[in-house]
Amino acid sequence: YVLLLILLGISRYRAQKNSQLPDELYAAIVNSFSNRNIMFSTEMIRSSMLFIYVGVEEDESEQIRKAMHYRGTHLSEYKPKTQKIFAMSVKKAPVAKSLTRFYVRQNMKMSTEYRVFMRHTEGRARNIAFAREQLDEVNTFYSHEMGEQIGQVVKESWWKPNSQGLLVNAIFFNLSWERTFNPEATYPREFRVNATKSVMIPMMHEDSKFAFGILGNLKATAVLVPFSHGDLRMLLIKPDQPDGLAALQMKLQAMNILSVARNLTMMDVFVGIPKFKIHSDLELSPAFEKMGIKDIFKPSKSFSTLLHRNTNFRIDGVIHVVTFEFQDQGIGTPSTDVGNGSLTHTFNGVKYFLATHPFAFYIIDNTSIYFAGHVTSF
Repeated sequence: YVLLLILLGISRYRAQKNSQLPDELYAAIVNSFSNRNIMFSTEMIRSSMLFIYVGVEEDESEQIRKAMHYRGTHLSEYKPKTQKIFAMSVKKAPVAKSLTRFYVRQNMKMSTEYRVFMRHTEGRARNIAFAREQLDEVNTFYSHEMGEQIGQVVKESWWKPNSQGLLVNAIFFNLSWERTFNPEATYPREFRVNATKSVMIPMMHEDSKFAFGILGNLKATAVLVPFSHGDLRMLLIKPDQPDGLAALQMKLQAMNILSVARNLTMMDVFVGIPKFKIHSDLELSPAFEKMGIKDIFKPSKSFSTLLHRNTNFRIDGVIHVVTFEFQDQGIGTPSTDVGNGSLTHTFNGVKYFLATHPFAFYIIDNTSIYFAGHVTSF
């Protein structure tokens, strides 16, 4: 097993100390799901992909290693820096929770070496029959472990009778804002989806002091909305033009996101953001194929470390589910009586951040990026 640990060593790779996301992974995900509201954790995707990486050899292994930037030390030392969010709690309730399971077809026995090796991970691998009854069992398990707020994790279209391998990672993030958005200031606004489609959606508003900036080099505007716990904040970045999100994200993928946040300035800002629940359920194989991870999705005898007997095997899907609710609840009272623009009657030069067309967002603290995503449609 020592040889196995050496051969399959994993690194603590962190792009610029986690101040930006891995370029290729971020770009592949936002481009593959450009017309959907999404939220994801690149660190937890990389962490969950270890289940596949350590079980496969040859070209398939090299494709994953290059795309996920695995290199260096032992798996037992691999701990994503952003994993600290799962140790945070408010009133004994977790701020976030992650659960990973690797489901392998019932009649394909996993090797003893693989089972021993995966004891170092946070998740579990198990054999299962890909039948409807087991699908219900899996979704019930996730609901029981993570709470009803996680919703449906595994869709029926992903759980097929002929499936052989399905990797599932689900995360919920549940935290109130530092200040309450006044419920009386939640009212409909037009959200421009694209050049031909606009919809009316509930928008929550707050006028107070926020870190704000006009990002001329990005042709965008940014604001930081603090959460109620620690230094966690949501960084929202809105392109100047309604159709500018794709171009903005191309620039953001190579930027130091934490530096963008640090360069914002506290000032009086009237903020309006959508009120809705995001349930981001992504099957990541299209994004992985853009990054060169292709062969694991085809039948191959390269899964010699995973399986007890060397036989054809394939991965049928890599699922990443994140749930978060954009709500007006906070732990502090609204900073204005009305919360719907009273600052504009009091101060000259108040700035506006109205998320009325597609925008990008990140959940960060002073040292880490925990989640990224975008809102594009309703």
